[in-house]
Amino acid sequence: MTVFVRLLVAVAAVAVVAGLGVGWVVSSAFTDGVATLPGDTLSGLADRPAEEPGDPLTILLIGSDERTGEDAGSGVTGQRADTIMVLRVAADDSRIDVVSIPRDSWVPLPGHGEAKANASLAYGGVPMTAGLVEGLTGWRLDHVVLVDFTAVREITTHLGGVTVQNPFETTDPRTGTTFAQGQITVAGDDALTWVRQRQGLDRGDLDRIDRQQQLLQAVVDELLTPDTLADPARLRLVLTALGSHVALDADLTGPELPRVAGRVAAVPDDQRHFHTAKTDGSARSADGQEYLVLDKQDLLALCADITAGKDPA
Repeated sequence: MTVFVRLLVAVAAVAVVAGLGVGWVVSSAFTDGVATLPGDTLSGLADRPAEEPGDPLTILLIGSDERTGEDAGSGVTGQRADTIMVLRVAADDSRIDVVSIPRDSWVPLPGHGEAKANASLAYGGVPMTAGLVEGLTGWRLDHVVLVDFTAVREITTHLGGVTVQNPFETTDPRTGTTFAQGQITVAGDDALTWVRQRQGLDRGDLDRIDRQQQLLQAVVDELLTPDTLADPARLRLVLTALGSHVALDADLTGPELPRVAGRVAAVPDDQRHFHTAKTDGSARSADGQEYLVLDKQDLLALCADITAGKDPA
């Protein structure tokens, strides 16, 4: 999930800060467990946007939440794209823009009429989600990263918990877990529940996106503390947990991964910008599903401004 955007920066930084020998051992803990997506994941897509001049880098980040076994909880099962983000590095590496598409956005899915965006992964796998995103953004994807949501449980446990700011007390109706108002530390199952919850939040999925971004920033902050960087065994546990929950497109394996990580890590902190696609309220489908009305034209305009090097309004 969003996990990869900020952890990609952290992984690159860890390799540099830890030194050549330890850095290689630690980073290999991540790459050794990574799975590879089929070779035609992107090349097999139809009606793709044209390639752009220069060398911008566009990566689709999918947070997959397949709730089975101990994770089923409420009985909700099946693989869904619960986080859909597009990471865009400018051609001159001057800035990064990350665009989040709410999972409950109502969109056309080939062969299935209209449905929520998160259903694309269940209906057509990564290729359907990738094709959807290319159509909505007008960007040609270079790479895809699929992250299993449950990575949050292991990573936060190995880090000894991470601290987040909870604006108001909430109780997750699916698990019964209550989170106090104010600064809280979450780890393991509680961390996973905190980023999954949307029922009981004022803005539903939009508030959950904010939670995801906040928790993952907290993960990176903890990962890059002097105490963590000085503990290769701990780093290895964290990166092994992440790697075992990640799948990359075939072109992102091998030497391409450190090249991409280097480009991402080189962008200054104040030039990393996060956006959420605009929605115009909610509605209900004929079969009773409540969904978000995605402003598709505004999303295209946002991506066009980013392409042109303009600061989106």
